[in-house]
Amino acid sequence: MRKTIVSIVAVFMCIFMFAGCGARTIEQKISASQIEKLCDEMKEDSYFQTYYKDVKLEIEGNHVTYKYYYKMDLDDDQIDQVKESLENSGLQEQIDGLKDTFKKDCGIRPDKLSFSYYTNDDKLIVTIEE
Repeated sequence: MRKTIVSIVAVFMCIFMFAGCGARTIEQKISASQIEKLCDEMKEDSYFQTYYKDVKLEIEGNHVTYKYYYKMDLDDDQIDQVKESLENSGLQEQIDGLKDTFKKDCGIRPDKLSFSYYTNDDKLIVTIEE
């Protein structure tokens, strides 16, 4: 009887010990369907619908990348203007806020968070990262 109780206690201890060893990265914590849902919610925003044709959210380990694809045609001068505007837009505050949101929602703060912007023909304009 005593061996049985000790065995049961040992099994429960192992279960609780491994329960603490859950997801250690955002990638492990957030499912593909949750990522798809987040992208769908972003696409419903009227600002998004005005300027962008698509958005993708990619997560590798604790690196989160938002990829935005413009819907309008941009010539080289416009691409340069958009790039300069985005680089000077103060996205740092938004990055910090999103990192805090990830920490609050899934318990893990991203090591890096990036915004990548592309033309409508998938040419990279700029990536802003922290």
